[in-house]
Amino acid sequence: MKLQARDIHHRFGENAVLRGVDLEVAGGEVVALVGENGAGKSTLTRILSGALRPTSGTLSVDGDDVSFSRPQDAMARGISVIYQEFSHNLFPHLSVAENLLMHSEATGLARVVTRPHRTRAAARELLARVGVELDVARPVGRLGVAQQQMVEIAKALGGRTEVLMLDEPTAALDDQESEQLFAQVRRLQADGVGILYISHRLDEVFALADRVVVLRDGVVAHESAIAETTRTEVVAAMVGRQVDDFYPKEHHTRADADPALVVRGLTTRGAFADVDLEVRPGEVLGLAGALGSGRSEVLQTLFGVLPTDAGTVSVAGRQVRTTSPRRAIRAGLAYVVPDRGERGLLPHRSTGDNITLASLAEHGGPAGLVQRGKEHDVVRQAMDDLRVRASGPAQPVGSLSGGNQQKALIARWVLTGPRVLLMDEPTRGVDVGAKTEIYRILNRLTADGVAVVLVSSDLPELVAMSDRALVMRGGRVVAELAGDDLDQQHILTHSLEVEAS
Repeated sequence: MKLQARDIHHRFGENAVLRGVDLEVAGGEVVALVGENGAGKSTLTRILSGALRPTSGTLSVDGDDVSFSRPQDAMARGISVIYQEFSHNLFPHLSVAENLLMHSEATGLARVVTRPHRTRAAARELLARVGVELDVARPVGRLGVAQQQMVEIAKALGGRTEVLMLDEPTAALDDQESEQLFAQVRRLQADGVGILYISHRLDEVFALADRVVVLRDGVVAHESAIAETTRTEVVAAMVGRQVDDFYPKEHHTRADADPALVVRGLTTRGAFADVDLEVRPGEVLGLAGALGSGRSEVLQTLFGVLPTDAGTVSVAGRQVRTTSPRRAIRAGLAYVVPDRGERGLLPHRSTGDNITLASLAEHGGPAGLVQRGKEHDVVRQAMDDLRVRASGPAQPVGSLSGGNQQKALIARWVLTGPRVLLMDEPTRGVDVGAKTEIYRILNRLTADGVAVVLVSSDLPELVAMSDRALVMRGGRVVAELAGDDLDQQHILTHSLEVEAS
């Protein structure tokens, strides 16, 4: 099967989102679609999947022109999409089997099987196609993220999918789960399924794809076989300029200074135990490990989100009790959460309100009233300093791109003047250009003497931007890495408890 899009244009009012895009996906190949947020990837995906009609242009399947009015039309021609929020397509209270067979008539299976034992057998057959064994009677909502994703892929293949679009499929997966997904992509490719792989993660793109297509400002800025291009060329095409150093790490550790943060014997029952660490002013300490290793929970405990069952925490030489976020902030700690949309930002409030949320007391006047003029000036300066691109402080933060939302969240904590900044997945879900800007913000903060503890599932990022790293496994620190030992191989060796090859 071959899916082709030719001269696709799309407008939202006066805004031209796609301008003459050509794209082709053939059976048995993996095509990566990359680009910064706002480049047009989501709009193109919605058009290919039947969720949106193009303003002009042509879609064809095996040379026959087609017109999709709804996703079911695309599915009938063998085209399916699994969005980043794939769980939205699943019903958490229904079983795996019920989710898999819910649309069986529309997708080309036999009629909906009403006998439970036959339903379960049909569901197991679908799961076998993706090499997964699950309890098909279990509610989907009780599965892990990676297992839910496999159910969604099996569901798509149940409709005899011949072209499968995967939108940021590893966004919520750990390294081991991502490897399982990669194996599944390769299996589908070997079975003749065409894959359109949409991702910000260029390591994945270069490991999996046969071809890469770069969108920038609604046009194809670059297209080539993976073997004939480089990461540098792809990044330059995405941002419209040459990026000399994707990870612009600067070393600002003040080795002679007293530690900014000292942790001894920190324990939170059920999460981690006996954690020791020190971070000096200007230093970035990476905290590595698989999901469930306790790395994120350490940050949550330091910031008072989780309870401390044992151990001590000292900031700038003074022992503190961070029993709540309020106390942690007063002690000089700040915390960038990994899920800005759920716990970090108030999407319907203004960008300015979100930026000043943690430092309102500093903008108060008599009787504690907020001085709006002072607040506006502070917000403007923060937005300029961190390059938060918005029409102004009044623009709702939820309407900004992912990268600008993340920079607004970081700006909130910069305004508190922290001694220690805790960052959990600070570049998750942002485009390449915004990642580089966040790294430069990190450099600026460390140059000013801020100590940083960095948690990231992006191992190249963690290795490149850290001065040292601690590796956690099973809730305990199992290794400290620095210098030549700070690399992906050593991190994986310690985090997965395997022998280095």
